[in-house]
Amino acid sequence: MPRLDKESLKKITVYIGEKNYYERQQLRDMFKSQGLTQIVCHANLDAMKEVMMQVPPDLLVISDDFDTDVFSAIRLIRNQKLGDNPFMLITMLVSANRPHSLKQAISIGVDDIIVKPLTTERIQERLRLVTFHRQPFIVTDDYLGPQRKNMEVTGRVRRIAVLNTMLEKVNGREFDKNALRDAVEGSLQEVLQAKLDSQSFRLGEVCERLITAYDTNLVTEDVQNDLIMLADVLGEAAGVAKKLRDNSLAGLCEQLGENVRGIADHYDDVTPSEIDLIRKVTAAFKMAMNSGPAAVDEQPDSLDLAALN
Repeated sequence: MPRLDKESLKKITVYIGEKNYYERQQLRDMFKSQGLTQIVCHANLDAMKEVMMQVPPDLLVISDDFDTDVFSAIRLIRNQKLGDNPFMLITMLVSANRPHSLKQAISIGVDDIIVKPLTTERIQERLRLVTFHRQPFIVTDDYLGPQRKNMEVTGRVRRIAVLNTMLEKVNGREFDKNALRDAVEGSLQEVLQAKLDSQSFRLGEVCERLITAYDTNLVTEDVQNDLIMLADVLGEAAGVAKKLRDNSLAGLCEQLGENVRGIADHYDDVTPSEIDLIRKVTAAFKMAMNSGPAAVDEQPDSLDLAALN
């Protein structure tokens, strides 16, 4: 098994985000004592973002009070909207007098949470933890990150062993920009497929509520809200399908989303065929998912939902 010694840690890039000068310098010294040499300290979030767009770290260590937008920034990282590696290791430092930060840190998908103050021994322990024992990622409607103990999830949940550049570098692998992009793409494909699974489950739940409401003639404003939600989920699924280059599924979701949004405009006066379309949304989505990506010229011009009977 590879060792986490000073020689292997020289290859690791760490970004530290801490607004307090003295705490920032103390963190730098403690990480240096472990053998890390590529340490970049940041006093503000904007500067960190700028550098991260150029060279993403293997490990991001960031305080909960670093910036008012610190939690939003981590969400952007995980959703591949900030930097080239959404799977970088993220450790959040939380003050004991801010318990709300602990809950937020858990919900945004950080890998590790350490309650201040830190010690050199704790840093050594946590470095080993995130390097060799990183938890697999899971994807739900509102969460992307490592699986948590006692986390309640519904539907089929994939557990994904995502890219860990810190472990890869300790194992001797080197990354240039192209190698990192290819490695991220491999994990990203699995994450996107898991996102589609989650959206499929959510579609099923909403469609079931809608059909029950129409079958029992309990059509209230909640039905309109569910129709809008259904259209939104289909729109999100279309976006995921495009990232997966599945043009057939993307086209299906976009067309279904338009149809459902049209039904929402007159939710209390729908036709039997419109109710039938809602009934078939989940089946159509799953059928398209199972068929796999199709080439652009293979995408149908229109949807034959009747074929799903």
